[in-house]
Amino acid sequence: MIAKVKLGNIVNIKNLVSAVSLVPYEVDLQVGSFVVNAKSILGVLGLPIGEIGIIKVNSDDSKVCTDLLEKLEKLNILIEDDGPIIEKTTFSVCALGEMLIDFTMQGRNVQGQRLFAQNPGGAPANVLASMSKLGARTAFIGKAGNDMHGRYLKETLDNCAINSDGFTLSDEYFTTLAFVDIAENGEREFSFARNHGADKFLEKSDVPLDIIRNSGILHIGSISLTDEPVHSTTYFAVEKAKENGTVISYDPNYRASLWKNEKTAISNMREIVKYVDIMKISDEETELLTGVKDYKEASQILIDKGVKIVVVTLGKDGAFVRTATDGRYVKGYKAKAVDMTGAGDSFWGGFLYQLSRSGKKPDEITIDEAVQFADFGNAVASLCVEKYGAIPAMPEMTEVENRINEQGVM
Repeated sequence: MIAKVKLGNIVNIKNLVSAVSLVPYEVDLQVGSFVVNAKSILGVLGLPIGEIGIIKVNSDDSKVCTDLLEKLEKLNILIEDDGPIIEKTTFSVCALGEMLIDFTMQGRNVQGQRLFAQNPGGAPANVLASMSKLGARTAFIGKAGNDMHGRYLKETLDNCAINSDGFTLSDEYFTTLAFVDIAENGEREFSFARNHGADKFLEKSDVPLDIIRNSGILHIGSISLTDEPVHSTTYFAVEKAKENGTVISYDPNYRASLWKNEKTAISNMREIVKYVDIMKISDEETELLTGVKDYKEASQILIDKGVKIVVVTLGKDGAFVRTATDGRYVKGYKAKAVDMTGAGDSFWGGFLYQLSRSGKKPDEITIDEAVQFADFGNAVASLCVEKYGAIPAMPEMTEVENRINEQGVM
């Protein structure tokens, strides 16, 4: 639900915060280009002075929305003179791609055998889990086996409040598995069991187009570009999203062992860039995607190819952000890392969360705003790496806010 409200004085602001605080869903307040949590009196008071604000309740629950509208009307802060005040909300982001099991090294037993813990993972799903933990509405499109692992992944999506209507469980193929060994510094080594993994067999008919049409952003990776039919299905989803005006987000997330050879990987990973609006790559992927190692130069090449915002993650050092007008380094946060699994995905979830809250298209984002989004993403990632696993390690908003308040690198 979206509605216009009167601000302009402290009484109206207090009444608004009081009314929305009882809503059991996330509520944003936008004034100009600024967006804050409408339940936070400090956040609302920190907005530029303005007479009119726009609130967005991230739910289509008719009873909740109707009750809130009645309260706002009684408080005389509801504006009804500008057409419909309610419009169907959308998913902030939907993601298409792999969801799998990460068997993560957890030490050794008394016999000296290595122990691996079952963790839900897969880069696109990790990004959604990051966003969902922060309060965004998200949806996942993918396929796993109708086995104990696939059913566990379905349960994980539901527990994370990620819409799973587009998550198919197959009786023909098994759930893809990844075994993750972790070094003392938190870096990882992967071994995949994917030859008949269900995620590779996602068909066009498995894609619920209504989810894409009702999403502000479609996020994809390159793992869904390795094989058919999921390769064609990914392009199908991207083309439908572009027709709908949906923003395309892309994180290559290169895994050499999943590709037939490096030449095929480079070709497929680069080919889709022409459809992409916003993109995250690591400093280790710049040469694969652009042909140059220098991340500043590589980011400019991607901008020249039509990408509106490019972010290069630099591990513990932070990130480099580039828009059409400028490029800037964004310092990272200090963390006691134990597992880097999901670090980049958690960062991108934080970045996309802030982008979706801005209400702007990528080409409308200033470099200052992009830097703020990346700073927030850095804070999210610094918390994620302090726990084991990917999805189980995603932090909640209060943790992120505390980390930013504690270290305040901006």
